[in-house]
Amino acid sequence: MLFGQLLVFSIGMQVSQWVDTKLKLELAAQQQVRALALGKGDQLLAELRQDLPEMVAAALNCSAELVCVTLKSGDLVARGVSLRGEN
Repeated sequence: MLFGQLLVFSIGMQVSQWVDTKLKLELAAQQQVRALALGKGDQLLAELRQDLPEMVAAALNCSAELVCVTLKSGDLVARGVSLRGEN
């Protein structure tokens, strides 16, 4: 009985950590793409790496009017899109 409870607790903690990391990554992608659109992407990326040190960022060339970014952390991926020069 105790083993089953510990197993459920352990799985719950892993799911909670996965959701937390995914949410951080999604928010970071949106913040990073907005910063890139305003020309301040390098400054923000250093700050975002404090929360997600294993994060890899890649700016994509999607069009002249848009700024696109992909952030990866382990097996999680988040993407952001913003209009260039928009607040």
